[in-house]
Amino acid sequence: MAQARGEYPLIDELYDRLPDGVVVVGADGGIVTLNRVAERLTGWRREEARGRPYGEVLRIRDGAGILVHEYADPFVHAPPLANGSPERTYKLYRRDGSERWVALRAAYKRDAHGAIEQIIATTRDISRRRGAEQSAYELIATLAHDLRSPLTSVKGFTSTILRNWDRFGEDQKKHMLTTIEWDANRMNRLLTDLLNVARLESGRLELRREEIDVASIAATVAERVALEAENHRIELDFPVGFPKVMADPGKVEQVLVNLVENAVRHGDPGTITVSGVTEDDRIAVRVTDVGPGIDERHIPYVFKKFYRRSAGERHKGTGLGLYICRGIVEAHGGEIKVERSGPDGTTFKLTLPVEV
Repeated sequence: MAQARGEYPLIDELYDRLPDGVVVVGADGGIVTLNRVAERLTGWRREEARGRPYGEVLRIRDGAGILVHEYADPFVHAPPLANGSPERTYKLYRRDGSERWVALRAAYKRDAHGAIEQIIATTRDISRRRGAEQSAYELIATLAHDLRSPLTSVKGFTSTILRNWDRFGEDQKKHMLTTIEWDANRMNRLLTDLLNVARLESGRLELRREEIDVASIAATVAERVALEAENHRIELDFPVGFPKVMADPGKVEQVLVNLVENAVRHGDPGTITVSGVTEDDRIAVRVTDVGPGIDERHIPYVFKKFYRRSAGERHKGTGLGLYICRGIVEAHGGEIKVERSGPDGTTFKLTLPVEV
């Protein structure tokens, strides 16, 4: 029989001190009690849950989305003489309809004949861990895809040149070798991104500061990206005598490449403007595209690691670029943000101190 309300208040108090959710199920399949962590997880208050069928309160589904109680009722399918179940991961459907990933294990209390008379299920909210794992899986899949594409190109062109060297003219050879170099650079940038993430996470990002001309770097970036941006025109707008800054030239170039490539990837065909102005003791560089802009709900997250605001071929990416950009800019004592976004386009702005 289900425990009457208040029958064992000391037991409830002890359960409430535990860090995991605890759900106690009686021999009749009804809820005996649950602690406060389980209340928060399930959305059911202890007094309301007592006596209800456990499948109504602890609604869990497996990875295929099937209600566990429909095929694995522990009172029917528990292995004979087993004292409990191993920890498994399930999706918990809360009382309000929301979902959480939980890790659940059960301990069985049996009578003298081996029949289950009580189950104590412990649950832990692993939604954050599950999200991190899912992000890691998606990252691995994205990396595999992003590496396979240029690697296939490099391998294909290399094999073709080696087999047919004498049949190609100088212009054809130059075109294929240029493509190989470009794709090799793509793979190198991807691996560099991963290394930079590791360095940012461990606080070991190294900066090799020297006096640099950001306007000149922007011109180089625009020329490079324009090679693959057939439907975009990249314009530069820097005043004469634009101040030089002490910064790592490779890292600043990496930031600008990422911002301009993002503008190509997410913006509509048209003009991308890279401009610079002086603001007190800082320089400000803006990258502006034309297009749909970023949904305001996404803006707080665009600099988060692994965050991708869209799906599909056009918007593919690892979700690391802007996260790395922020780390690089802030390591220089600067700031990067989405300054403006609307139906006519988006502007990213970064600042760097003129004197460090």
